[in-house]
Amino acid sequence: MTDTATLKTPADVRGDVARIVQRELFADESPWPRTIRIPWPKETQLVADVAGVHAANNALKEFAARFGCRTDFISRKMGTAVPLVAYIHVPDEATALAIAGPTLRRPREQALARAAQLEQRCRVDHALAMDVVRRLNNETDVDFGLFVEAAQWFGRHWAEVPGLTAREIPLPGFSAKWLAGSRSHRRAAICTVLGVHRMPLRERPGEVRYRYMDQRFAAEPDRVATSVQCVPERPVSLAVIVENKDTYQAMGPIDGAVCVFGAGFAVNRVPELLPWLANDAVRVVYWGDIDAAGFEILSGLRASGVACESILMDRMTYAEYERFGTTRDAMSHEIRCGEPKHGLHLSSEEYSLYRDLCTGELAVPRIEQERIPIAEFMRLISAGRSDGSDGARADQCHSQSPRTPK
Repeated sequence: MTDTATLKTPADVRGDVARIVQRELFADESPWPRTIRIPWPKETQLVADVAGVHAANNALKEFAARFGCRTDFISRKMGTAVPLVAYIHVPDEATALAIAGPTLRRPREQALARAAQLEQRCRVDHALAMDVVRRLNNETDVDFGLFVEAAQWFGRHWAEVPGLTAREIPLPGFSAKWLAGSRSHRRAAICTVLGVHRMPLRERPGEVRYRYMDQRFAAEPDRVATSVQCVPERPVSLAVIVENKDTYQAMGPIDGAVCVFGAGFAVNRVPELLPWLANDAVRVVYWGDIDAAGFEILSGLRASGVACESILMDRMTYAEYERFGTTRDAMSHEIRCGEPKHGLHLSSEEYSLYRDLCTGELAVPRIEQERIPIAEFMRLISAGRSDGSDGARADQCHSQSPRTPK
């Protein structure tokens, strides 16, 4: 008998149409009309279940008629010649959206409505408008309306913008934070609408927070570098760069040491603002989360010219504190596996652990720095100083790319 489960059904046709609608959600030109092909088995298989084939064929004809779609037929012999639906022609976008259903119809109608609003109020062509709508797809209707207002305002007041910060822009009714940072997708979309490369805003300077850990200077406040500090204010033989603020604030006293708050990937500012960290006389230690991002931050710091060693970011530490690790992020979303990056500035041991964290080879993909007692860090630092192991930096840190794992 013919396996009727393999015959194309109205649900399959609906799925074909829905996939096209989804793929072309932000198309600036309608992708319709389109033709959906209906394959049939060989005649020898069809005659094995004539009733099932007739039922499937009638369902397709009824489906096409219900949505006003033209059909083409192919003749097959099942005792007598029987016309089977070979093609269903979806004539236009309205029909396609009716077939796909409200889950996809609403987003497409929203995209078209937003594009029309942008075209009318900002005088841009349809293709550009749809590109902007695609990039701002996750904005609420309220925020998209604010975006259009902001684009109009910048178009009228462009000459007044240079020298102002994003928060100083006098947009009536807007939060001062709405434009966000220099890499904001809202800012980029406004530039696209206006046909400019970037906004001439005065950006808030990057900053690096650090404090001296020597007990002699314990009463001194934290320091914030917003411009290049060519030399340290106090004698420094050890610099400890940490990823997270809790660890930075709780770090105990160490003579001749400075603690730098890396703030995740913001650590990239450290070599620029504190160039004395690259001095061979200063031992630099990096301590971050045991996760993929932690090792990528470490690699970036080394790539910037700071020859630092990692500490408490190894398999022994992972095994000791795995029970305190997590499989979820701060929003309780599952931490997903991913492909490890190549060409990182990591030792072979570091890269091996990084790779296993990325790919899910290890059950727990993240052990946060705060979960490891600072006493353990202090013990290792003291041991390293007493046995003269400053040279460990050269052994543990190198800028060669690891071999691609087999």
